[in-house]
Amino acid sequence: MNVLAVVSVLGFLSACSKQEVPALSVARPVVVRAEKVVYSTEAIPVYATGVLSRKTEANLSFKVGGIVDEIPVRVGDRVKQGEVLARLRLTEIDARVSQARSGLEKAQRDLARVEKLRADSVATLENLQDAKTAADEAAANVQIAEFNRNHAVIVAPADGRILRRLAEPDEMAEAGHPVLAFASDGDGWIVRVGVAERDVVRLHSGDTAEVKPDGVEAASLRARVAQISEATEPATRTTELELALETAPEGGRSGFVVRAVITPQPVEERPVVAASALIEGVGSKAYLFLVGPNSSTAKRVQVEMAGIDGDRVFLKTSLPRESRVVMSGAEYLQDGAAVEVAKN
Repeated sequence: MNVLAVVSVLGFLSACSKQEVPALSVARPVVVRAEKVVYSTEAIPVYATGVLSRKTEANLSFKVGGIVDEIPVRVGDRVKQGEVLARLRLTEIDARVSQARSGLEKAQRDLARVEKLRADSVATLENLQDAKTAADEAAANVQIAEFNRNHAVIVAPADGRILRRLAEPDEMAEAGHPVLAFASDGDGWIVRVGVAERDVVRLHSGDTAEVKPDGVEAASLRARVAQISEATEPATRTTELELALETAPEGGRSGFVVRAVITPQPVEERPVVAASALIEGVGSKAYLFLVGPNSSTAKRVQVEMAGIDGDRVFLKTSLPRESRVVMSGAEYLQDGAAVEVAKN
């Protein structure tokens, strides 16, 4: 039995040695899409939301308080420079002007009488000085009364439009309380936007911008940075910018919310890649794969990002200009993996 078993085992091993051993399979290269490294001096745009308005807008009010007599204009009216926009009832104000003028006439008569008495050595020098002071005070009172009388009527400071009407006839208007909101047509349109601290340091007066009303189907308007505030808002940590529009917005209204894209000045050349090329990103660091100009293998490279704009990523890390960046298929690769670059 033992001899037969040994013979059987030897026969089995002999048969196995005659069979062919299968060859090891060779991994096929991964098909990827790659593009040459692109360098650009373009700066990362600054996106902001702001409010549209005319450059010159003012709340108009009376210098003195009184009862509103008339406001002949309505919201949206176009007005001309010097046109009467509102008026107080002038009964009391005219009476004060008349009172001041009468006081001046009396003071001037008193001064003339004291001057004659002084010439006759009857009045003292102090009497003369007091009379002159009284006359000067009376003249000043006339100027005050006439100034208040002139500013009891509101006139248009320039050609423009009425934005808001804040009072009605027969109402009691307090001195300095807004009666009308006025906008001048002659100084153009602006957009005021708030920009974060990290972005405002990249902007300068004269930088270009594109402005478009939010939620409204309208063409974008060209603008430029006209003013940059020297102070930052403590609550929001933003800095206000004033964008001057090159043309008036068709159908635009003061108070419209608009979106602005501001283009800073060019920077030093740096690589720009598609966001799809990056993998395993943590913070500002990520990885991508490069394929050499005469290579069929992918090299895994760590890069640092400077910023993102849509589907574009600006890099701080320099890349070989002759290399190609794997744009799609990078998630299937390992360092040194064989690749086949697909032809576009």
